[in-house]
Order: sequence, then structure tokens, then C-alpha cells
Amino acid sequence: MFQVDKETELNAALIKKAIDFCDKHRERYDKLDRYYGGEHDILFREKPDEVLMNNKVLVNHAKYITDVATGYLLGNPVDYQVNDDIDIEPILDAYKAQTMENIDFEIAKECSIFGNKYEYVYADEEAEPKSVPLDVRNTLIIYDNTMAHSKMFGIHFRPVFNENKKTDAPEYYEVLVADKAEVIQYQLKGDELKETSREKHFFGDVPFVEYKNNGELSGDFEPVISLIDAYNLIQSDRVNDREQLVDAILCFYGMTFDQEQMAQLKTYRALSNIPQDGKVEYLTKTINEGDVDVLRKTIEQDIHKISMIPNMSDQNFVGNASGVALRYKLLTFEQMIKNKERYFEKSLMERFALYCHYLSIKSKMAEVPIEEVDAVFKRNLPSNDLETSQMITNLRGLVDDELLAAQLSFVDDASETVAIAKEEEEKSMPADNEYNANNFGDMTPALQVPVPTVGE
Repeated sequence: MFQVDKETELNAALIKKAIDFCDKHRERYDKLDRYYGGEHDILFREKPDEVLMNNKVLVNHAKYITDVATGYLLGNPVDYQVNDDIDIEPILDAYKAQTMENIDFEIAKECSIFGNKYEYVYADEEAEPKSVPLDVRNTLIIYDNTMAHSKMFGIHFRPVFNENKKTDAPEYYEVLVADKAEVIQYQLKGDELKETSREKHFFGDVPFVEYKNNGELSGDFEPVISLIDAYNLIQSDRVNDREQLVDAILCFYGMTFDQEQMAQLKTYRALSNIPQDGKVEYLTKTINEGDVDVLRKTIEQDIHKISMIPNMSDQNFVGNASGVALRYKLLTFEQMIKNKERYFEKSLMERFALYCHYLSIKSKMAEVPIEEVDAVFKRNLPSNDLETSQMITNLRGLVDDELLAAQLSFVDDASETVAIAKEEEEKSMPADNEYNANNFGDMTPALQVPVPTVGE
């Protein structure tokens, strides 16, 4: 976290410090990015002897870890819930207009890779609020050093290079800075800061949002990079050993081997004129495949254990396990995802507040207290609807029908589903008079015959 004194004013020195702060982490971000993209260190391995085999086998556990974690967290879009008397449709419409679920997924994926991610909220040409994810390597939020750590500035920069100059240093930076009231664009060249544009925004706060993967700002596969490298190394050397076994040195004992015999061996795959005491054999090293495979499996287990990402191809996930049994197997994974969810929800509420303030200023909706909004995450996990239906049957009459209907994976709107079910049930019931006639016969009172009294 980049912190400055609360009274600090924006100037060229502060922007340069922010850029330097980002550059210090650039090497780490670049490594995480290339590992997700499949450019692992094994691909750059070199051997001093060119004769030796140098296969480079890569198993991309990094991509597997990130894709599984992100898909489980946001495979289903986030649902925003409020009380019936609160209207948030303008915000949801703004989200739908830009397919916010795709933006959320991209942000969550890069959070899983880098450990954090930034989003910029702005108003487009039609004065509609929009969101855009920003590269974490070129973006920073500056917080104050108070106990609240409030946002002071959001900074996004882009280096501009001169193609005619052979240097790795940029000629200048294009910098976008936003505070709680304005968005300002600068050109930073050396110590000179030149303002190019300035305009007000109506989001009520710094329109930059930081998304955190966890408290340590570490990526999901970052703690197991050394294990991933070890796994790739073992698999590569196993292939090397196999090739070297095929290309093993042929040794001749008690005999000479001339050019004619070499040609005969290459052409006919046979040898002749071998002396009685001669011997021919390949010079190979003994490969204990069992020990190597045990080591490979141990490393793979450690990768999944430390990253808390389950191995879906493992035998533990084979078979028709019940929903409860499956959740026990995913317990550590669920705990890790729940931690990601807490940090992600906090940032989603920051974004929601920015949209809400902007749309209320535009008189499109009333201001909504953020504590009245709940972001609901739905796990992207196979469900056992048979077990769920049995549970619903057992709880019918004890628990509200809408709550029970919401437990089914294929029900999107529980209230609507229950209303339709009740309507169909009422239609299937006959009218009262028809019901009585069909079931109780003629209910007309019988003719009353007076009973004569004694003496009549």
C-alpha cells in the first residue's frame, strides 16, 4: 500500500514516486504473467553440452490453479439483493449494458494471478457510467496514512517511447490522475509536469477501485512456483532419460569395429564376424522409474495442497459422492475461496457506491445506503438436486416455500416460481359447488315428516 500524509498535494515528485513504486514490483508481475501464459523457467534451460538431451516439458499448473479458483468464485454472476422498497434497477441496467459479469471475471482472474487488480470508473460520451480494468503494473491508488487509509488519488500512467532513440527509458509518461472531485491528465517528462486536461466527475469519491486477492496481495499460484518448476524439471528429465536410452552408446568387447561393420549395422541392423569371446552391449544408466514417479506424485500433491486447489483428476473425486461428502473434500478450497470472496465483495461495494452516487446526481435513482445492499456469490459447483428435493419435502411446512425453492440449482427466481406453483395449484382445484356435488352427492335437506305425538 502506497501511503502519504493526508495534507500532501499532487505534484511531479509524488507522481514519480508512484511510478517508481510500480516499477519495483514490475519484475514480479511480469514473472507471474508469463507463468500463467505458459512461459515457465524450464523453457529457458540450457545445458553446457549440446550433445545432451534438453527436452523442455511444461505442465501449466499455474493456469490450472487460477482458472479453477476464478471459475469456482465467479462461474455464476454476482447477484445484488436489496429490500423490496429499494430500487437499484438503474445500476443493474448500467451493469448489463457493459456485460459487467465479464469484467468481474477478468478482474477476478488477474487478482488470482497478480494478487490485486485495479478498476477505473468513468462517464462515457453519453454520460453513462462505465468500468474498465487497468493493468496493475501501470496503476496505483495513493492512500493517506491515517487509521482509515482513505483514498486520496488514483494514478494510471502509460510510458511513451521514442522509436528513433535506442534506449529502454521512455521519453515521457502520459498520466491520468483522479481525486474525489476531478480527473486530470498530465504529461510527465523528467521533473516537468504539464497538465493537458481537467474535468469534474460526479462519483463522490476517487473513481479507482482496488481488488485484493487476499491480505498479503499474493497470487494463487505464487507460493508454489518452485514446486511447479520442480515438476517441470522432473518431467523433462524423464523424457531426456528415455531419449538417451534409445541413443545409448554401443560398446564392443574383445573385437574391433570397422567402417564396413558400421555400415552393415546401420543397413541391416545385424552384425557378423563377432569373435567367440567378443561381446556387444549398450552402455546405459539404470532408471528407477518407480522412485521417480513417487517423487512426481509427491510434488504434485504438494502443489495442490499448498495452493488449496483440488486435483479434479484425483481418485478422491471419482465416483458418485454425495453433496455433503464432496463438500468435505473441498473444505480447504472453500475456505480459500471464501476469503477471496470477502475481499472481492468489499471492492464490489465500492464500485456500487460510485455508480449509485453518479446515477443519483443524474436524478436516475435515489441514493441507496451501501449497507442495504448484499452481493451474493453462487458457487459454480455440481449440485445434487435429488438430495435437495428430498430435503425440501422433509421441511415443507416448517420453512418458507421461497427459501426452499431457492435451494434448487435450476431456480433463478424463487418468489416467481412459488407464485406460479400456487397459481397452478388453484387452477387444478374445482369450484366449491362442483367439488361438493362430486364428492358428497345431493346435500338438499331431506323432507321432514312430523312425528305424531301420543294421543293424536
